[in-house]
Amino acid sequence: MDKATQKAKILAFCKEHGSITVRDACVKLNINSPTKRISEMRLSGEYDVQAIEETREKSDGSTVRYNRYFIKAVAAHG
Repeated sequence: MDKATQKAKILAFCKEHGSITVRDACVKLNINSPTKRISEMRLSGEYDVQAIEETREKSDGSTVRYNRYFIKAVAAHG
């Protein structure tokens, strides 16, 4: 799967679900380097990428921190 296809899948997932996590991208979209794709999207200037840090408790009682990304295409000005 090429970079453009991966970015399109990430964007489509965000449109449908409102946000995405690295786990979502890996498990549900089969993207192996989602942080790289998200970083490329942020740096391109074509996308508005916001992240919030979340925590959740694992079954063993420990906590894990992760980012939830909110990504949308920036409207082209012409």
